[in-house]
Amino acid sequence: MHPDPRAERQPQPAAEPLLEVSGLSVTLPGGETLVEGVDVVVRAGELVSILGPSGAGKTTLLRALLSPDELTSAGYRITWRARTLSADAAFVPQRGALFDHLSVGGNIALAQAGAGHKPNVGPWLTSVELDAALATSDRPVAALSGGQAQRVAVARTLAAGRRLLVLDEPSVGLDPLGVRRLAQLLLRQAREQRVGILIITHDLSLAGGASDQLLFLDPGSRSLSQVDAGWSGPAEQRHPEDRQNRLARLETTMEALLSRRRPPPPGARRARRGLALFAPFEVLGSAWLQLLNPRLFFASAWVCLRLLVSALLRPLLFFAVVGGLLGFTVPFVIAHVSAALSPRAVLGMVGGSYILSLSPPISAIVFSATSGSAVNAWLGGQRLHGQVVALEGLGISPARYLWSPAWFALASAYAVTAALFVGAMVLGGTMLFAAYRVPEPAWKLLANFLDPAPGQLAPVVRMVCLFIAYIVALPSITIAKAIEPKSSSDDVTAAMTSSVMRCTLFVVSLELLATLLQSGAG
Repeated sequence: MHPDPRAERQPQPAAEPLLEVSGLSVTLPGGETLVEGVDVVVRAGELVSILGPSGAGKTTLLRALLSPDELTSAGYRITWRARTLSADAAFVPQRGALFDHLSVGGNIALAQAGAGHKPNVGPWLTSVELDAALATSDRPVAALSGGQAQRVAVARTLAAGRRLLVLDEPSVGLDPLGVRRLAQLLLRQAREQRVGILIITHDLSLAGGASDQLLFLDPGSRSLSQVDAGWSGPAEQRHPEDRQNRLARLETTMEALLSRRRPPPPGARRARRGLALFAPFEVLGSAWLQLLNPRLFFASAWVCLRLLVSALLRPLLFFAVVGGLLGFTVPFVIAHVSAALSPRAVLGMVGGSYILSLSPPISAIVFSATSGSAVNAWLGGQRLHGQVVALEGLGISPARYLWSPAWFALASAYAVTAALFVGAMVLGGTMLFAAYRVPEPAWKLLANFLDPAPGQLAPVVRMVCLFIAYIVALPSITIAKAIEPKSSSDDVTAAMTSSVMRCTLFVVSLELLATLLQSGAG
């Protein structure tokens, strides 16, 4: 059922400003000016749309309005005469950025948990004209249509208690009827819930149908101005004939604005990032600090479980096969190095020493290239597709909900993988030792671990210390790269490659240092 347009009324003139910025200027990392002297006001119960051509910098302007510190750290320069943000703001990316590891009900329940409320999903679904049965359904969010996903995202944001909603291209992928229904939904929610809504869009039907203010971002003049000084409120509040006339007038006005605009300034150069040597330590500290705050423990446990499946269960057979082959082939090569001694005699002298030396570095490198890359790709996707921004908009710390459980999942997965890898190497070595009729082959391999000879304890201590170091370091390095800002799928791939390289360099460096220390002590 569509809302009755006659029930919609203009927002109160004296409504409180939820966001008010005057004299905003944004300079790109390359030194070019994006906007200068911009004024924006969004009041309770009001919808404001910002229109403009592709590449004008609308999304960057949003980030400057809501999270200037993030842009400043990336090399932007942001100034203003005055800025007031008197409400909790929630950014809703394109297509809603729903969490694909949760059901429809789980997405909204997470928002309520983040706000400290008990789950009560059904009413929020019906408020956005969705079936309340979705609250208990296991239907994945990927099965929703574009319009349904956008409605769930709005419901999730409202359920979190946010009073300022910022939507980036919310009508992407919707047909004309879906755009109208979305405009009516946003208009009704703004009026009934007394929330302010700021929309970034190319869609004139959505902007004209829902907005109290229409602003145009001109990259040529670097200014933000009223599209139509005579604009008197949302077209969806008008009779059908008047609505069509108003939208046609808006289209004509926008065509004139786009045709006379000057060329945009040169594109921004990406801010150069440092080596971020301390980022892994920040990830490590953040992960352990979350243990002191049990809020969202059960919700984040699902993230940990999902990543454990990716990092441990799926590649488990691969780890076992690689370990077994390594445990068999390495002593086979060693056994045939000496022409003076029989392979049986050589194996008897080598025992399990090669396992002590090789299992930490090889297991760590294989793990970072497989499990580490899988987790890196998933977290990078969450960053790229807006789920991280959506979390922040719900008032939920990404460090608490994503980074911390991801760290513990990777650390736990590597601890199990290391034990499995050692066991597989022992099994492979036992098969070779048995083939050469070495007495008590299994014990011959395990004696180096369980009953080392006098003066031979150092290799065991070295192996244990290296495993502990890798359990701590590999998740920290991997997640530090995964959580960096992403603007394209190439950035996700680059982060995966860089993560494996950094983990490998760390392993090689630590192995060399451990070898030098052991030889010096000897």
